[in-house]
Amino acid sequence: MAEPSRVIHIRNVGHEISETDLLQVVQPFGAVAKLVMLRTKNQALVQMEDLSASISAIQYYTTIQPSVRGRNVYLQYSSHQELTTDQSSHGRNPDQDEPNRILLVTVHHMLYPMTVEVLHQVFSPYGFVEKIVTFQKTAGQILPVSNSHSSCISCMLIFFLVSCN
Repeated sequence: MAEPSRVIHIRNVGHEISETDLLQVVQPFGAVAKLVMLRTKNQALVQMEDLSASISAIQYYTTIQPSVRGRNVYLQYSSHQELTTDQSSHGRNPDQDEPNRILLVTVHHMLYPMTVEVLHQVFSPYGFVEKIVTFQKTAGQILPVSNSHSSCISCMLIFFLVSCN
């Protein structure tokens, strides 16, 4: 067994298991500092706020088999003592804890062509649109970049309400 660590490695994390599901497994033992899902490997890494919380969780789950959405998951100490994320590659400043300004929009059942001009017209009433990137898949995916988090949220809520009707 690895040396105790604040970081817990969770295996057998299927695609049906969400971050919230995993938080419910470990939060009874203490606050969670970070959670990273490794979907392609069916794994996750959870960093607890303190070492005693991760020790309590690992000790508890050595006697009880945790199951999430009908799937047995396996917890062990990670070889990492701390999770670090390189946020600079995601268009964010690692020195500031600012919210993301990028909104991913997926359009299913497109009835009309989605040009950059049309998308700009749709998103600009909610704030300045810095850039629009489109991807063609079975459904159109759009990445409008706004100058503020709040305009992204407003736009997302309106877009969600329109697409639900």
